[in-house]
Order: sequence, then C-alpha cells, then structure tokens
Amino acid sequence: MKNIILAAIFSAALCSPVFSQQQKVKSEESLFLDLQKTGLGSINELQEKKRFIETIKLEKSKIQSKMLLNVYENAFNYYRAGNYEDARDLAAKILSIDPNFEDASMLLEASDQLRGAIRPALSEKLMIEDRFKSALSLYNDGRIVDAHKKMEEVVKLASNNIKAAYWLSKMKDDLRDYYFQKGDQAYARRDLRGALDNLYNALLVRPRDARTVAYVTRVEDELRQETANEKLRTALEYYAQGRLTAAYEGLKRALEVQPGDSKANKLLAEVKNEIEQNYINRGRKLYGERKYNEAIGEWNAAKPYTASLAYLDKLISRAKEQMRLEAEDKRRRSEAAAVRAREEAERRAKEEAERKKAEEEAKNKDSLEGPIRRLQGASEENRLSAQKHYEEGLKYFMNSNYEKARDEWTIAKQLDPGNSDVDSGLKRIDQLLAGGQ
Repeated sequence: MKNIILAAIFSAALCSPVFSQQQKVKSEESLFLDLQKTGLGSINELQEKKRFIETIKLEKSKIQSKMLLNVYENAFNYYRAGNYEDARDLAAKILSIDPNFEDASMLLEASDQLRGAIRPALSEKLMIEDRFKSALSLYNDGRIVDAHKKMEEVVKLASNNIKAAYWLSKMKDDLRDYYFQKGDQAYARRDLRGALDNLYNALLVRPRDARTVAYVTRVEDELRQETANEKLRTALEYYAQGRLTAAYEGLKRALEVQPGDSKANKLLAEVKNEIEQNYINRGRKLYGERKYNEAIGEWNAAKPYTASLAYLDKLISRAKEQMRLEAEDKRRRSEAAAVRAREEAERRAKEEAERKKAEEEAKNKDSLEGPIRRLQGASEENRLSAQKHYEEGLKYFMNSNYEKARDEWTIAKQLDPGNSDVDSGLKRIDQLLAGGQ
C-alpha cells in the first residue's frame, strides 16, 4: 500500500507544472529523500527500499511511455498535415529517449524521404506503393514476419489504404499459422518453452484464436508439471544427501509451480518433520548440557517447520524456568558462601585475638614465675642438703655422740625448718642430755 501511495505522489509530481519547468531532473535517490518528507515516514528496511525504487522505476517507465505516445501522436499529426520537418524532429527526439520505439523509427524514415519533396502528396503515394510492393515481395518469398512488419507500416502510414489493410489481415492469419507451426514443431521436440514463445507470438497476432489459446493452455500445464517434476527430483536428491533444508526449499518451489502435487505435499510434510525433530533433539542435548540459551535457539529455529507451536513453546518455557531456578539457586548459594566466608573471617579474627591474648598472658606469666621458679629451685637444694645433715646427725646419734648429732640437725633445721624428723631428733637429744630417757 505504501508503494502505491508513493507511486501516486511521484506521478503527480511528474505531471505538475513545477516539475515540467525544472531544468535538472532529480535522481531517484534525491526523489526518495524528498518523498520521506511527505509525512509517510522514512523507509528503514533495505528490502522495502528496493521495492520502493522498483515501483518508482515502473511508474517512471509507464509515464515515459505515455508521454512518448503523446509526442508520437503529435509527430504523426505533423506528418499527416505534410509538415515533415517537424514530424522528423519529434520522431528523432522520441528515439533519443527510447531507441526501440519502432513507430517513431518508421515515421523518421518516412519523413526523411518526403521532406523537401516538390509534390509531397505524389511522393507519399509513391513511397507507400513502394513499401506495399516490398511487403508483397517479402510475403511471396515466404518471409512472413518481415512482410507482416512492412505491411503494418504501410497501414499505419496510410490508414485509408484498403488494399494494404486486406493484405495485412491475410498476413496476420498467415503469421499466426507461422508461429503456431513453429510452436508445434518446438512442442514435438519437447521444447516447451520455445513452443510457448511461438504460441504467445501467435496470440499477439490473433489474441482470440481459440485453437491457439487451447494449445497454450495445454503446453503451459505440461511445462508446469515438467518444471514441478524437475524441482521435485532436485529436492529428492538433496533429501537423499541429507540436505534437509535444501530439500525443503526445493519442495516449496515445486509446490509453487504445481500446488496440487500430492507426492510433493507428502514429502514436504516428512521433510518438515525431520527438520523439526533434528532441531528438537539438538535442543534437548544442549538442555542436558545446561546450555539453555543455545537450546532455546534450536527450538525457535524449529518453529517454521512445526505443526505444533504449543509443544515448542512448552519446551522453551521449561528451559527459561530452569534458567530462572538455577539462577535463583546460584544466588542463594552465593549468598550462603558469602555468609560462611564472613563467619570464617570472624572466627579467624577471634582466634587470632585469643592467640595474641594468650601469648601476652604467657609472656606476663613468664615474667612473674621466673623468680618463683628460681626460689623453688633454691629451696629444693636446701631440703636435699638438710636431709644429708639429718642423716649425718643420725649416724652420730646412733654412736651416742649427741653433741655432733645436735650440730648436724641444727644445720638441717636451718636449711629446712619444716623437716619434722629434724625437730624430733633435736627434742630427743635435749631429753637425753637433760637426763631423761
């Protein structure tokens, strides 16, 4: 719809007086940019731009053809009025724009022959007669195509020439038969395209000929079937090679030519199913490998080939849900790991503080217990020495040398005041020396 609107705007622009007064014709690109300002919006897609430019070219060609036809009518009016100079100039201008304009070429040739003639009417009559004879000569030589073209020029230049009109009608029938025969010969060689080309030419000569129309219909059907079979064979070769996508595209092209081909439709359904299953299986494998995005991509790629979009959407939804669950689980595990790491850091910090405290206390304890241990070491030595003196005193006591015994025990008492044996020994000596038992 957008292309039609833009084409209409372009046509109106060409027909406007302002456009006709412009000295410089705008390029298609500048025209395209100008049309973007008309309120229809910009065209962004490359394919859309290409279609738009093609539409512009088509409309431009139509307008040019219509314009040239109008110019040709003016040139022909000059020719009919005997103004061969202006007729020639206009015909030359037409050919400078469209060199394939055959009627303009014919008019240019005729105007060149007649301009400057002393008796133009007689000269025109002689020219028409020469062309008529030339057409008949070609016809008699069997050159029906050239003869028809030449006689058609005679009728165009002299529309009131009854004799030329009669022969043109006769030549049309012969030309139709000529093309029909060539088409039939091409058909016999199974050159269906060549047959259609000639049969179409026959229809151009006699568009309502029932026999030609029927023949064209039959050949078109056969060509369509042959084309479809060829595309089907190519698709089957791709299928045998395992190139499923190429087979699918080939089958689609075959069905575009022959939509009702049941064999192609059945094979297309099988190929679509295989392609879909391949995508689904690859997606499942990726899903099992926890590559969910790739799996979703495979299942999305299967959609053009599926008969059940709901199933693929279900697979995709499940993958997305699994992604969400795993992301949530990962988040929870990450948070738990962060908590554990924080607790571990706190525990280590606490242990480090306790260790430092213990080291500090141990250091302080060592500073206090050192002298005590030294004192304890000295007291132990006194006890041992006191024990020796006690034992020496005991020897003296056993030998009734009480004075010596008391001396030894007195020393032992000084070294170890808490030794009860020494105290008992000294009391016993005191009793003995006092005269008691």
